[in-house]
Amino acid sequence: MPKKIRDIFNKRFWKHYLCITLGCFLLAFGDAVFITPFQLIPGGIISVGVIVQYFVDLSGSHAQVIDIVTWCLQIILLVVSFIFLGKRFTLRTLFASFVYPLFFTLLYRIPMIDGLPVGQALANMVIETSGESTATLPVLLISAIFGGAFIGAGVAFTYLGDGSSGGFDVLCVLSAKHTPIKEAMASFLIDATLVIVGIFCTKQLTPGLLGILAALVCAIAIQFVYSRSSTYVIAEIISDEYEKIIDYVVTKMERTTTVLDGIGAYSGKERKVIRVAFSNRELQAFRDFIAQTDPKAFVTFTNASMINGEGFDPLITRKKARKEKKNKGDASNGE
Repeated sequence: MPKKIRDIFNKRFWKHYLCITLGCFLLAFGDAVFITPFQLIPGGIISVGVIVQYFVDLSGSHAQVIDIVTWCLQIILLVVSFIFLGKRFTLRTLFASFVYPLFFTLLYRIPMIDGLPVGQALANMVIETSGESTATLPVLLISAIFGGAFIGAGVAFTYLGDGSSGGFDVLCVLSAKHTPIKEAMASFLIDATLVIVGIFCTKQLTPGLLGILAALVCAIAIQFVYSRSSTYVIAEIISDEYEKIIDYVVTKMERTTTVLDGIGAYSGKERKVIRVAFSNRELQAFRDFIAQTDPKAFVTFTNASMINGEGFDPLITRKKARKEKKNKGDASNGE
């Protein structure tokens, strides 16, 4: 049986896509039930849709456009990913980039419960069961907390499936690849910018602040479901196929590696030991490649809370870091 056909029936293959599908559904559910009906702005592409919807409502139109904005942004960012990040990353985000907005459109637009979309119907139930007739502050707080929890769990499950929810992840990876700003900081800056823009555009402080609360809950949910004690992994591999592994690390992962000479204590044979560092999100794909290339390879993985050097955070002294921070502050004051 050809290898590509065998991969289709691989349990790990299906596990990855089930995780991504579940993650996309949880993400879409959180957005459709708890975020968009209450016009909260937690960051991400959904916040762009909420801001655009505000201006559409302001014009007197009753058109619902949040899912349309979401589709457009996902497709645009997918094209950007293909051009600047290559085929490998784009394929990793392709599935989620279509499944998430599809789930969101179904929950946001298609009438299913008493003539209402699922998202709006469940949002109405949240209001009714609270004993209120409108979305009061307690209702908004509940929505922010549960919306953030569902979104965070959804994002975490897409990561567990070795995927990505797409969207502004593309810009975060671009930032990490071409600037000193890493993915986590880029994500924070994008979300913070959207929250600030949303507050200024809508002239309403409460949705923006509740959006920040939702973003914090989202981060906690990701930490609980996905993140471990570290962000990075150091792997050491002993394999007869070390040349293929080195080629994969350099060409596919776009990282470098260190090759050490070792001697087996029992066999006395000379062996090559490959040492490579990478982010936690690349771990599953790397393990899959090793398993396919050399199932007899001996591999150890070690968690690392911090890695400094080329391709990671720059290695600087605290004195230099304080000096750079001071210089940035002086430059800002000069402006």
